[in-house]
Amino acid sequence: MSGYVPNNRNERPAPAPEPYNGDFDRQPARQLEGAAAQANRCLVGLRFVWDNGECIGANLPYSLTPSSGGAVRGSLDARGGLVQSLPAGEYEAQLLTDSDVDSDISSARAELQAVLDEILAAERAEAARLQAIQDQRSAVSNYLHRRLAAGKGFFLGAWGLLKTVKEYSDLVNPFTIFSNTLRSAWQARASEGESWLAAYNRQFSAEQHRELVEALGFDPSSITREQLAEAYELACFIYEDDPSKAMLGRFAVDYAQAQNAEEVAEFSGGVLFEIVLSALLIVFTAGVGLAARGAASVSYVDKLTRLGNALKRLSAALKRARIRRGGKTRGTGTGARTVEVKRPEAIRPEALAAPTVRSWAHLTLSERHFPHRVTIPKKTGNTMYTVSPEEVAKDLREIHMNGESIRQGEFFHTSSGRVYGLHENSIHPVSGPGTVNITSAEYNVLISAKKKGLENARKTLDIMTQKGIFTAEQKARTSQLLDIMQTRGIK
Repeated sequence: MSGYVPNNRNERPAPAPEPYNGDFDRQPARQLEGAAAQANRCLVGLRFVWDNGECIGANLPYSLTPSSGGAVRGSLDARGGLVQSLPAGEYEAQLLTDSDVDSDISSARAELQAVLDEILAAERAEAARLQAIQDQRSAVSNYLHRRLAAGKGFFLGAWGLLKTVKEYSDLVNPFTIFSNTLRSAWQARASEGESWLAAYNRQFSAEQHRELVEALGFDPSSITREQLAEAYELACFIYEDDPSKAMLGRFAVDYAQAQNAEEVAEFSGGVLFEIVLSALLIVFTAGVGLAARGAASVSYVDKLTRLGNALKRLSAALKRARIRRGGKTRGTGTGARTVEVKRPEAIRPEALAAPTVRSWAHLTLSERHFPHRVTIPKKTGNTMYTVSPEEVAKDLREIHMNGESIRQGEFFHTSSGRVYGLHENSIHPVSGPGTVNITSAEYNVLISAKKKGLENARKTLDIMTQKGIFTAEQKARTSQLLDIMQTRGIK
């Protein structure tokens, strides 16, 4: 053997890779072994976060599909990231690829609706029982009961989660601090390693939490700050889902209509966060402590527990749907990038403040719209009743009982089909069966009948028609109103 040793001086080992620089989004491309592999493969790094910078979650399934070749499947790591080697070229990434999020949402909504219907059925039965008691009171007694009940407020009160009316007043400050802290933490940009929940815990002290929970009537040790924050997060996802929000809005209106007059005075519905918080308080505590207070919600603990669980399931389905729709991206070649998924907006402060539903029990009828009660005409025209005062009184009672649920702006739409307008503390007809619109000149003929008698008014009507001041239609409707005046005692 010659002992020849080949000359390898021109073959150098690959340089050691640079150490990790701590910045996920700015890393140098990693070299792949072999020239052929380097030409045909790329290294893809992705991290999925919420738009506040918080990690979207670990172990979420993903698929990474290159333009050539089969899809690569896996689960996100603890930081919500993935690193995969793919064939060079374009690729598409998708979270929760195989999840049927629409079916999950539909199923959760159906479950929620079933629970809401059960609660309404129970409330209607209870309202009927209370109405029987109320019917035995005098009118003055019933009025006082309604006035004393007014102001107790929202679902937390309606479902017995406040101990007394006084404690509702005491709740204002801790509840306001609570809602402001939640919004502040939710909207803040998450710092490295800190979730929005950690930011909330940092801002909402243990002492403030104790004051709030005690005002709610629970042992502070039975409800954690994290559980209250969870209620807010669930509400945020539901609040931006229009079908779910509409479902709960209809429930709030139906709940009010199911009550007798006294209960309506206590109710302030339509605030989604109040419904969520009330139901979840029951879930978190298993209803412990309610019986000791004789709370109204004791008989509904089972239904409210189911409501809380249904809300949790719905929110989880909506959250997964948002992740699936926002958790997708396209790219080309080697590189690392971050994908942001938009979270729901923070719930508006007025929604968290739980405004009290207005009571309309004080409204009266403006009697100048009855033909036999005419006073001074309006230049813009006048709407008159052609139905009896007894029929109109039924509409007024409906407005007293269900005014908030049948009100659209400044108008009340009653079941009779008649629409009423609001002026200060009285209502007046606007349109509908049993009403007719007349001019101020026609109204003056009615005033003339009241002051000078029907015969004089009819002569005036004939003369004005002959002179062309009134049309045949105007004469016919004014004659009809004069006939009604006669039936009501005007001579």
